[in-house]
Amino acid sequence: MGGSAVNCAVQNVSLDTLFLIVIQGAAVIVLGKFIHLSLRRHNQPSAISQIVAGVAVGSLGLHDMVVHVEVQNVEDTYGWYVSEARIFYMFYVGLDADLAALWNDAHRCTVVTYASVATCLLLAAFVSGGIYGSMMHTPVRSPELLSAVLMLTLANTASVDVSRMAAELDLTATGGGRLAVSTAIATNIICIVGEGVFSCMKLASSRTPGYSASERLGMGVLALLKVGVTMALLRPVAAYMNRRNAGRHRIGNWELVLLLVAVSFVGNFPEHAGFDGVPASLLLGLAFPREGPVARSVMDAIAYPLHALALPFYFGAMGMRINFSAMSGAIVVPAVLLTLLGLFGKCAGTMAAARYLKMPLADAIRLGVLLNIKGHVNMIDMSFASSEGVTCLHPTSSLATTMAPLIWPRVQIWAEQALMAMVVGSIISTVVAGPVFAVLFRKEKEAYACSDQALEHMAPDKELRMLACVHGARGAPAMLSLLELLATTPRAQPTIHVLHLFDASRKHVGPKRYHQRVQDSDKHIDRRIDDATQVNWAVDVFTSVTGLAIRQFDVGDRGAAMKNAKNIHRRLEEVRAGLLLLPYHKEQRYDGKMVCRRDDRCELNRKVLELAPCTVGVFADRPFWRGGASFRLPTKISTSEETTAARNQGDQKAGTQIAAVFLGGPDDREAVAFACRLAKNDGAIRLTVIRLVLGVATNDDHRIPTTSAANHIGIYDDDDEDGGEEEVLSVVVQDDDPDERCVSELRREYVAKERAEYVERAVSGAVDVAAALRATAGAFALVVVGRGGRQPPELVVGLEGWVQMIECPEVGPVGEMLASEESLEMGSVLVVQQRTAPPPPFHLNIPPAI
Repeated sequence: MGGSAVNCAVQNVSLDTLFLIVIQGAAVIVLGKFIHLSLRRHNQPSAISQIVAGVAVGSLGLHDMVVHVEVQNVEDTYGWYVSEARIFYMFYVGLDADLAALWNDAHRCTVVTYASVATCLLLAAFVSGGIYGSMMHTPVRSPELLSAVLMLTLANTASVDVSRMAAELDLTATGGGRLAVSTAIATNIICIVGEGVFSCMKLASSRTPGYSASERLGMGVLALLKVGVTMALLRPVAAYMNRRNAGRHRIGNWELVLLLVAVSFVGNFPEHAGFDGVPASLLLGLAFPREGPVARSVMDAIAYPLHALALPFYFGAMGMRINFSAMSGAIVVPAVLLTLLGLFGKCAGTMAAARYLKMPLADAIRLGVLLNIKGHVNMIDMSFASSEGVTCLHPTSSLATTMAPLIWPRVQIWAEQALMAMVVGSIISTVVAGPVFAVLFRKEKEAYACSDQALEHMAPDKELRMLACVHGARGAPAMLSLLELLATTPRAQPTIHVLHLFDASRKHVGPKRYHQRVQDSDKHIDRRIDDATQVNWAVDVFTSVTGLAIRQFDVGDRGAAMKNAKNIHRRLEEVRAGLLLLPYHKEQRYDGKMVCRRDDRCELNRKVLELAPCTVGVFADRPFWRGGASFRLPTKISTSEETTAARNQGDQKAGTQIAAVFLGGPDDREAVAFACRLAKNDGAIRLTVIRLVLGVATNDDHRIPTTSAANHIGIYDDDDEDGGEEEVLSVVVQDDDPDERCVSELRREYVAKERAEYVERAVSGAVDVAAALRATAGAFALVVVGRGGRQPPELVVGLEGWVQMIECPEVGPVGEMLASEESLEMGSVLVVQQRTAPPPPFHLNIPPAI
């Protein structure tokens, strides 16, 4: 009878709790969106609005009206739901993380993490006696453990809160935002480990029958072993599922359900042992393979429910813990004191780390405020201190949440004021971080808009963030091959973003994505019809072969050039790209003719070139080039094929032949810098830089390639009719000429080290320039040129007359001549435009009136 009564009570609590969560969740989501309408104008993250909505919903008293069983606090009611939200979101954070970018920031993250944690621990140990006396109203058996918990509370950081706010404001691609997220996660994991150690110490000092510290430690080791086995099986299982669904956008529904259940199961391994499941879920997301339909399916399946449902309720539950009837000075004062102590400790630690890393102090202070966000970690850290030696299960587990209020009495508890002070302090720290995130967002946005993104001035070891646009599967392989050649160090290359502008203007497509129309069809029909899935297939091949992290986004193209240009510009700001690659609006037919299939794409390229805040390259692909198809395959495949062909033909030269044409000006210097980045792929690229200089007339007006020094150009004539020595004519140039500095740097860093060849050709005008450009046909798989408009006028004036029809002002006359050449011998062409940083704001100093 007693057991059936308990089971009935547990069932009633579960049903009432589920009904309460549905009502409160809907109220928080609706009210949070309404509040966010005004706060988003000030760049405030939506978490602030959801916390405020949770405070408002919690004050309605819905809990007492729906749940008719007394519980200790709201965390007892929502513990399982909050825990599942944290597990799935941290798995999503790990799956969405840019591993290469995080690895590049590993040193800074380590220094800041240790400095901030150590400072907070020392500060908490120094003041714990006074805080303990002010917050505790009844003595406890182990004040040392409670003081240790206080130390962890001050040192901890809510990784879910920081990562969510940073991702919402597109700060995860910036240096400051990425450092804040990675440091918050590392800090949270350190404190979670400390929490596990202290909980085992608590059990060791208690007298709980049937549950000892050694047993709990053994369960923890077993949980780690289970997680390790799962990690070992993860990649083979994902590879099998990718092969089974090859050529499709996503996997089947049953396979997806099994994967999501497995994620929850693995994340709860530590939970069942009494530890936090955040590290396991984060590690599972970091180790999850990112290529193929498996990763796309999981990302698409959990992204919307997390952002639209789970996280709003997660932040709203924080606000719903507020009990206004119990609010008093005994709660507010300790809450403010804890917030100030944590803020002081975090800022002191980040400032010390900034001094070592030579960071600005203002950035260090902002980082310290963001790392002081507590969120739900205070409730989790303090929950095992709320009862000493009684509760055997983890407080956030479902059984403990349901059964503890019914059958386990509390022996020693923290004062209610102390628990409420922790809640208020968590809310204060999160709300205060909102304006700091807004300041960081404005700072990073202005820094990106005003930064010098030119490849010419970029350090060789600086990470290059790239965004490429494709209109379909036909041009995707060549674009991906070009991106691969730019990524000279795949392990250190940040995620490459590919924006697929699919044709959404056709009637049979509508506003839905391609893969949504044929998701339930046969895989072979899906592969043949679905253009977006074909782009997925190309991305998967390059990802698996090259090891690069490539992420695809699908955006509908309805023909409005300005709207599409704004979408591309918005995506550039989100990923903080330093290089944008666009496809040429003309495509090559099998007979070599370049044809335009959609006129609006030419206007799109012009609009993007006007708005782009970084270097832009317009890529004219020629898939039917007779020199070979090596520019449409990954380097590991194409290089092996070219080496075999060269060995069969007795040719020792292997690698893709690429040329950079240099006339002068910033765009041409950018083209040379672009080509030099390609030349860093030793063995895969053979670079030749062709410089066209204005020559001096001789008797027979015959000019050949020459060399130049840093301060003069020597023009040699070896075709003397008298058989005399070569005549040398010098043209003096300025020492501070940027073109000459570019040539000197090229010779010193590439030509002298045999990583590139340099050829100089003297020309007298547009006739010679046109002849030199057309001479590159058949010799190179890719020709890189500058867009022009800032080239020496004596070389380009009159060049338009040698182009049959100027249709493409976005590539300039030189690019038009090369890109529109209807010859099967002409390789692909890339036209580069350097983006010049805008001048600083101009302020008028108006003298005061007399």
